[in-house]
Amino acid sequence: MAVTVAAFRARFPEFSDITSYPDARIDIFIEDSQLIYMGADENRWQGKYNYAQAYLVAHLLITAEASEAGDSSVKVGPVSSKSAGGVSVSRAVATKDRSDGDDFYMGTVYGQRFLMTRNVCFVGVVVGNQL
Repeated sequence: MAVTVAAFRARFPEFSDITSYPDARIDIFIEDSQLIYMGADENRWQGKYNYAQAYLVAHLLITAEASEAGDSSVKVGPVSSKSAGGVSVSRAVATKDRSDGDDFYMGTVYGQRFLMTRNVCFVGVVVGNQL
């Protein structure tokens, strides 16, 4: 069972304003998260499907909001310095232990939490030295 709008709003009260975040908009991202990113087989997510989906929906909402405001860039890495007068932001380069496709998720704390959960649920093949 996919996450519901009510459950999403309960987890993230920062999205409780129905004018800024109408139910229909959240529903679209719930559908998108399942159709495009997560699939419908909840068993593959080791009991963490709704949790991961809620964080992914929050990430999609925030990135869509930024895109609507004209910012289509992907911001990756923690902010290492800021300026005010000339407006400058520098980001630290973290060690790269993920694919380039995962950079999309690093732009928000919600996307980072989704990525962390996905990585826990879908561990790659481990090859050991068998003696």
